[in-house]
Parts: sequence; C-alpha cells; structure tokens
Amino acid sequence: MQTILLAVGAYDLIVPLSGAVICAITVIALYRLAFRNAPENPDDSVSPSNDTDAPEELLRRWLARTNFTISWADGTRRDWDLHLRPILAREFEGSFRVRAHGNRDQYQATGLALFGPELWEWVDASRVAPKTRTQDPAEQPGPGLPVLAEILTRLERS
Repeated sequence: MQTILLAVGAYDLIVPLSGAVICAITVIALYRLAFRNAPENPDDSVSPSNDTDAPEELLRRWLARTNFTISWADGTRRDWDLHLRPILAREFEGSFRVRAHGNRDQYQATGLALFGPELWEWVDASRVAPKTRTQDPAEQPGPGLPVLAEILTRLERS
C-alpha cells in the first residue's frame, strides 16, 4: 500500500491510512476478546461463491484473515516471532520511516521512545528468540493479546 501511495506522491496519506489499519485491527482484537466465549454460529461459515468481488465476501475474508492473525497473540513465542512480529515491525517502520537495516541507533531510539523497553522487546525485528540446546522458543509463552492491544494502541496514537 505504501509503495502505491509513494508512487502517486501522496506522502501525507501514509500515516492516516496506517493508523486506520491499526485501528481496525485493534477493534477486531477487542471485539474478539469480548466475545471469546460466545458459541460460534454455523451460519457464519464462508461458502465459496462465484461473486468473489462482492463487498460482503471481501470483508468476510479480510475479517477471517485478521482474526487468524490475531489468534497468534496468545500462542507461543515462536508463533509471535513468526506471525506477529514481522507485521508489527513493518507497521512501525512504515509509520516512522525508520528501517532496521538503516540507521540502527535511530531505529532503536525511536522504538524505545514509543513503546518503552517492555513492549519494544515484542516489536523489534532483531529480537527473535534463538533456539538453544536447553530451551526451545516454542515452549516459551508469548506475551498475549493484552500486549498486542497495547502495542497497536501506541502505534495508533503516534
């Protein structure tokens, strides 16, 4: 999305659109958290249809992908490292126009200022847990949905 906006020259739309995406993810995460124990309705299943461009179908698919992505928050550290950390790092880099492979000091300082050391640990792309002989990252718990919600809230506010 950012490359399209940059090609068009709409630099001033990058932050609002990124904020809108983060806001949507936050709303979905909170909605899912509120209705976590509600029984699923079998009528909500996605059935294949010939009209794949229907707005309802596109929205349903987007919501399914978003819910699937959010479900990794309560998984293990490996789940977080593989599925959520890259998305959060990309959103952070795009919102602040800093790159991990560019000026590393500026990247770290911006991340620490925005998130603090506790949350930055879960966004920083260089903090993927290495597998050691004694402890596999798959066995370590991830930070959970509350940490994801707080990270998204801070990204949205910035």
